[in-house]
Amino acid sequence: MLTRVALCLLALSGVQVPLLYASPTMVRLGYSDCATCHISPQGGGLLTTYGKGVDEAQSFRRKEVHPVDTSTSRLLYDVRLVTASQLVDALATSSRPVTSSTLRLQARSSARLSDRNRLSLALGLESPAFGASLGPTAANLVVYKALYQYRPKENLEIAAGRDEMPSGIGLPDPLAFIRKGNDAGDTAYPTQVKASWYTHRLQLMPYVFGPGGDEPAKLRQYGAGMVGGIDVWKQRAIVGMSTRASNASTFTRQSVGAFARLGFGKWGVLAEHDLTARSMADVNAPASSYLAGHTQVFFAPKEWLVTSLAAEDLVVGAAKASHIYRLTPGVQTRLSNNLTVIVNMRDAFTGVAAGRTRTFSVQLAMKTVQ
Repeated sequence: MLTRVALCLLALSGVQVPLLYASPTMVRLGYSDCATCHISPQGGGLLTTYGKGVDEAQSFRRKEVHPVDTSTSRLLYDVRLVTASQLVDALATSSRPVTSSTLRLQARSSARLSDRNRLSLALGLESPAFGASLGPTAANLVVYKALYQYRPKENLEIAAGRDEMPSGIGLPDPLAFIRKGNDAGDTAYPTQVKASWYTHRLQLMPYVFGPGGDEPAKLRQYGAGMVGGIDVWKQRAIVGMSTRASNASTFTRQSVGAFARLGFGKWGVLAEHDLTARSMADVNAPASSYLAGHTQVFFAPKEWLVTSLAAEDLVVGAAKASHIYRLTPGVQTRLSNNLTVIVNMRDAFTGVAAGRTRTFSVQLAMKTVQ
């Protein structure tokens, strides 16, 4: 039987199936931003014609492709299935390892209304973790993206709708880890209006945001922020900062962060750290602070094979700070442009005697190619 301690450890270790996006490790090849390969300059989602060619070139089973011309096609779409199996071992307790699985079926589309206007939508069915010890579960319908995009010029886009919050490195798993620390329970997909402006050296993304509608009323935030980066070395070293300020009915939140995307041939480093201060509307309630960071070293011996080692730390409070650490070695293999396999092991330690878990996971992602 799953003990209460093991359940807490499972939650703290952040077991989840992240969406699989093209990785910012592409900086090692001189891709300093996402706009070259993706319909959205924020990255993730559907690919441009050029991006489809890169996607195929990075597959183990390469073949000649004739993708649709995304600049003229009225409708772009794909469907993907992500399935994962996980084993979680609470190392510091006598409880038995917990096995679970998750499924995500996702449909993505983008409709070109004109040369400058586009509508993008991504939604899916997600099953919570299920297994023999976790009981029956029901799938949830999640809208990841519902955006109107206007591009007045080639290097400028203005978008409005529901989407992930902009960030420095854009990896979904670190973003979820940081959000669970400083915005636990808040939506991952707020409503927002944002601008993406990028040049050969500079990348700026200011935004304003509001609730996504799937968070508790007391956590609904309204605010604004900015993510900005600069190329400091031959489109292979981008460093930058981020800032955000928001208000909810019960608290005020301010944060500042720094990030780096570095790539040199076959290897590189991705890092993002965020410092958040939260003050409560109730003057008798104590203020709180959070420092969350993610650092990943990656190595790509082949274009279709990327190995990595990530370390994360969440510090809550100052005087009597509590820590959560995670160390994750992993391997991602792109067998074809339809099939990707990810294997990793995550060691999480909460800083207390019974607070250590080790998670082994295998993810399989299958997608259609238009």
